[in-house]
Amino acid sequence: MNQLQDCRLVQWPDDQAAHDTAINENPANAGTASGGRRKRSLIDYSKPWANGRTLTIAFIDAPDPERKQRIISAASRWLPYINLTFDFVEGVQGDIRIATKNNNSSMLGTDALLVHPDWPTMNLGVTPDHPDFDVIVTHEFGHALGAMHEHLHPQAKIPWDKPKVYAFYQNREMNPLTRKQVDLNLFKTFSTPVAIHTDYDRRSIMHHPVSNELTLGDWENPINRKISKKDKKMMRLMYPKQPRQTR
Repeated sequence: MNQLQDCRLVQWPDDQAAHDTAINENPANAGTASGGRRKRSLIDYSKPWANGRTLTIAFIDAPDPERKQRIISAASRWLPYINLTFDFVEGVQGDIRIATKNNNSSMLGTDALLVHPDWPTMNLGVTPDHPDFDVIVTHEFGHALGAMHEHLHPQAKIPWDKPKVYAFYQNREMNPLTRKQVDLNLFKTFSTPVAIHTDYDRRSIMHHPVSNELTLGDWENPINRKISKKDKKMMRLMYPKQPRQTR
């Protein structure tokens, strides 16, 4: 299995704190239902950062220069499609804080603001010799910007063979997952304002590869190595460019 399948999207466990933090950072995260008449519930909101802001991104364990530059380059693949600026720094002072000695994981968007300031909000254990290093880093930064796993899109309807999926992830030697972790990472669909505006995208870089061995019938999805057209659309919805002022 590809390392991308080991990505753990981490969300803050206190829904009220996560909700309040997201709205405080970016009031647009509250969203509205389709048609714009009903305010969204506590669990039905998004977590993108305030549009137009600079995100400070800190390397807290001083990776070697080559690895650091590869991470910067992969993360920066998102910049043409968002109205944000990245400021990469050393140390622990950052909105996003990267450690490079553990598995691959990221807090979802503004949930990073709730993490203790001395702790990482993103782990990039993948090493530069991995053939999909750039893909994995870009994927994790997608989460940091507020993008969910695409295979959890409510329209996905992947025909998982759930007993096989549980057995595979629970019994493997490297990075086993509990049943609850499998549910959260593979089965639990999401509902956010952004999801209303973007259809399910099997080509998304935020989609895990899916093995035919873990589904019913003949259903599989390869690893996606490029930011797709719908990924770009989603990011532009979350972080729209400001229109130029005319005199």
